[in-house]
Amino acid sequence: MSPGRARLLTGTSCVGTLVILAIGMLCWDVSRSVFPTSAASATTEYLSVLAFFTGAAGVLLPFDLIGGLAIPAAFESRPPRLRFWVRQWFRSVGIQSLFFSLTLFLYLQIGRAIGAPWLVAMFAVLQTTLVAGQELLWQALTANWTGAAHRERTQVVPHSDERFMGGIAGLPGFETILVPRAWGLRLRPASLVTIVNRRRAAVTCGGRSRGILCAMCWNISGFTLCIIAAGTSVQSVADIVSVYLWFLLFSFAGLLILPVLNRQSVFALDQHFSNAHSHLELREAITDVDRITDQDPTRSPSAESVFQPIPCSERRSRSLETAGSGHVIAWNIARTALFLSWAYGGPLARAVHSNVGRTELWAMMPTD
Repeated sequence: MSPGRARLLTGTSCVGTLVILAIGMLCWDVSRSVFPTSAASATTEYLSVLAFFTGAAGVLLPFDLIGGLAIPAAFESRPPRLRFWVRQWFRSVGIQSLFFSLTLFLYLQIGRAIGAPWLVAMFAVLQTTLVAGQELLWQALTANWTGAAHRERTQVVPHSDERFMGGIAGLPGFETILVPRAWGLRLRPASLVTIVNRRRAAVTCGGRSRGILCAMCWNISGFTLCIIAAGTSVQSVADIVSVYLWFLLFSFAGLLILPVLNRQSVFALDQHFSNAHSHLELREAITDVDRITDQDPTRSPSAESVFQPIPCSERRSRSLETAGSGHVIAWNIARTALFLSWAYGGPLARAVHSNVGRTELWAMMPTD
């Protein structure tokens, strides 16, 4: 079994488990049987929300152990040490659970005080805040403190996970391109320059901005529908949990739909970039990155259609041989939507195959 297939099976099992649990809890109205259904003291309500996310972390733990320890030990040259992984996991889960519980507690107070429609406004504001603070959030989860990001800057960042790919962080107009430190040693200089320039092209062509906007609109639409599905009124912890379960199911629908747009954006950005640069250099850079991050170089179209937002290097190379407009509609929309789902508890943000058990990828997910 290839490492890519092992990760996919783990992620699929993790997502499937959460979806089945959510459906079961909604069908049997478990949230109203377990959590307060009317106003209670602030302490009781907050501890109830915190207990919910602590339980969710317990459900995810077996999959985290497989994805974060077992698979790297079986397939990777530099698997994490057990003590380091455990310390990193507790740190990341603690920060994440604190963020999620405080956020949902605040949603409850707003929903009760001024009505459910204002929750949508809060959700939009939180998504914008997450875009602005993504790099700082990643630093907090991983303890890789590199200082604040600066405008139009390419920053080399420390990391321990060999599958960490960096990315682009920051609000449009204030982007920082993050490059893993190990790439300076493991990539050919030409490939490193090509990857950085391609990410810069994602910014300058507007693809990243459109990807963020589309991901936010997708999440806002879904969040609104989930409030309606849960009964439009948010007055208790049980209501908040019900909205969360509906939002989990909506996020699952996103895993089925958004990767199609994401793959199109990868092909389009490749085409856009290669129109002004060497096809050969881009092909070699894609192959080099896939090699050092342990990606599957080939996949069948059917296998790629299952939760795979980034096409394999073989299909990307073939795509460069065909003519295309190079118009990037919404770059990185699938994983941007997952990250921005942190604005309401991120129900599947750390369950997907790309980052289950890999805490360095929870706030900065792999990208092309």
